[in-house]
Amino acid sequence: MNFRKFLYFPHILIKSEKRLFLLLFFVVILTGGGFLVRVYFQLTKPVPDTGGSYTEGILKEPRAINPIYISNDADRDISRLIFSGLITYSAEGKIIFDLAQNYETKEDGKVYIVMLKENAFWHDGKPVTADDVIFTIKTIQNPFYKSPLKANWQGVTAEKVDQKTVRFTLHTPYALFIENLTTGIIPKHLWESITPEQAPLHELNLKPVGSGPYKFNSLNQAKDGSILEYTLQRNKKYHHEGPYLNKITFLFFKTDTEMVNSWRKGKIDGFGPASKNLIPKLDQDKFKFLAARMPRIFGVFFNEKKAVILKDKKVREALAHAINKQMLTEKLTSGGAIPTDYPLPLFASDPPKDSPLSYNPEKAKKLLTEAGWKDENNDGVLEKKSRRGKIEETTELRLQLTTSDWPDLLQTAETIKEMLKNVGVEITVKTMPFLELESNVIRPRDFEMLLFGQVYGYEPDPFAFWHSSQIKDPGLNVAMYANKDADKIMEETRKTFDLTTRRKKYEELQKIINNDLPAVFLYSQLYLYLLPTDIKGVEIKNISLPADRFSEINNWYKKTKRVFK
Repeated sequence: MNFRKFLYFPHILIKSEKRLFLLLFFVVILTGGGFLVRVYFQLTKPVPDTGGSYTEGILKEPRAINPIYISNDADRDISRLIFSGLITYSAEGKIIFDLAQNYETKEDGKVYIVMLKENAFWHDGKPVTADDVIFTIKTIQNPFYKSPLKANWQGVTAEKVDQKTVRFTLHTPYALFIENLTTGIIPKHLWESITPEQAPLHELNLKPVGSGPYKFNSLNQAKDGSILEYTLQRNKKYHHEGPYLNKITFLFFKTDTEMVNSWRKGKIDGFGPASKNLIPKLDQDKFKFLAARMPRIFGVFFNEKKAVILKDKKVREALAHAINKQMLTEKLTSGGAIPTDYPLPLFASDPPKDSPLSYNPEKAKKLLTEAGWKDENNDGVLEKKSRRGKIEETTELRLQLTTSDWPDLLQTAETIKEMLKNVGVEITVKTMPFLELESNVIRPRDFEMLLFGQVYGYEPDPFAFWHSSQIKDPGLNVAMYANKDADKIMEETRKTFDLTTRRKKYEELQKIINNDLPAVFLYSQLYLYLLPTDIKGVEIKNISLPADRFSEINNWYKKTKRVFK
C-alpha cells in the first residue's frame, strides 16, 4: 500500500470504524512517543547549563576589591569571584589547582616551584604569566603599598623560571606555606605604572580586572559616593568548567535587620552569615540553610600572672567541668557552633564523648573542695583561708572574664557566669569593642580570663598561638603558655610534609595542651549560609574565611540541559 492509498483508507470506513481507527492510531503514536522519551532519558543525563542570576546581601560596602588591599568581608567576597589564586580549597578542605597547573617542593621544603595553566587569561584577554605572580608578591612585600598581607610573605623570594613557572624560596622549610598560594594574583600590565601613593584610591580597586570566574559589570552609587549595588557577569573564558550563572549582584546593608528585611521582600536571594533563628521560619521548598565549619576555636584563656587563683590546676579543671558547652552553643543566637574540647580545628575529628574535661558540675565542686575552697559564710561564693605569718587572710573565689561586645561572645560570657555561679565562683563580665579589646587587653595581656577566638587556616599552624616564643606581643600566645615538649612538636610540624605524620603530631600536641590546661576550649564556629533551593551544585562544608563559600562558585547553576552519556 503506497502512502496515497493509506491516506484514502479512512474514507472507506464506516463511522464506528473510523473512531476505532483514530483511537488505535493515537495509541500507537503515544506509545511510540513514550518509548522514544524513555529511550532518550536512558541515553542522556542532565548537566549544568548557563543561565539565571543570583543576588546576595552583604553587610557593609566594599572599599578595595583588590587582593593586596582587602580589609573587610565585602572586599574579600567580591575579590574571590573576580581574582584567582594559584590554588584554592574544596568543600572538603583539599587543594584545588586554580591558576596553577601543578607544583613541586625541593630542598626539603625550602623551595616551591609552581607551574601555571596555559589557558588562564585576564578579563581583558591578556594571558596570565609568571610576571603577574612575581609582581603581585613583590607589591605585597613592598612596605610603601601597606598591604595587610605583608607579614605572610616575609622572607619569601619569588623568581621567574620561565613565562609559566615561578620559584618561591623560603629561609627555612615550611610545610604550611602552601596556603599562601591562595593569595589572589593581580595583572602586572595594569598595575605596574601605578605608584604606591596612587594605588589605594585607583579606579581599578572598584572596577578591577582579574582572571576569576566573574568579571566587573557595573556598580550603582548613592549621592554620597557609597556603593549600593555591585554587579558581576560571567567570564566566558574562565580556565575551569563553568561558570554557569550569567550574573551575580551584591546589595549592601548597614545592619543585619535591614538585610533580613530585604530578603523577606524578595530583593535578595540569599546572604550570610545568617541567624539560626531564621531556620524555623523558612519556606523549605524555596530556601535552604548550609552550615560550613570554620577553623575558629573559641575558648576561655587563663592568665595566671593576673589571677594567682588560676595557678592551681584543680581550680582550672573545676572551671572546665562547670561549663556546659552544649548549652553554650544552643544559646548562641546569631550563628551556629559545634562544642569542642581541643585547641586545634582538625576538620576530620570531632571531640570524643568521653572527654576528661566533659561537663560535670559535681566533679567541679569536689575539685574546689579538695583545693581548699569552702563557703563558710553561706553567701554563695567560695573562699579560702591562708596565713601570712600571724595574719590570716581570706580570699574569695572571684574572677573577671573579659571579652568583645560581639553579641555571641557577650551571650556566651553571661551564660558562663551563671554556670560558674552554680559551683561557687563569682564572675564579673567586662566587655568592650574589638579594637579597644585588642589594644588595651590582648596586646598587653591585661586580663584574668579572656573569652576570645583563635582563627586558623586550612593548614592549621598552632605556632603563633601556643609556642613560647609568641608570648609577647605581637605574638598571639595570649595564655602565655610555655611547654618545651609542645614547642618541639610545633617546630617539627612546620617541617613535616606528610599529612598523616603531621596529624599524629597535632594529636600529641593537643594532649599536652589539654593536660596543662592553659584554657578551656568551648566551641568551633559554623558559618550559616542561606540560599534559594533553585541554585544547585553548591558544596560548602569547610571554609577558612566567609569568602571561601565562593571557592567553587563556577559549579553553581540554575538551568540544566541533557547530553548523551
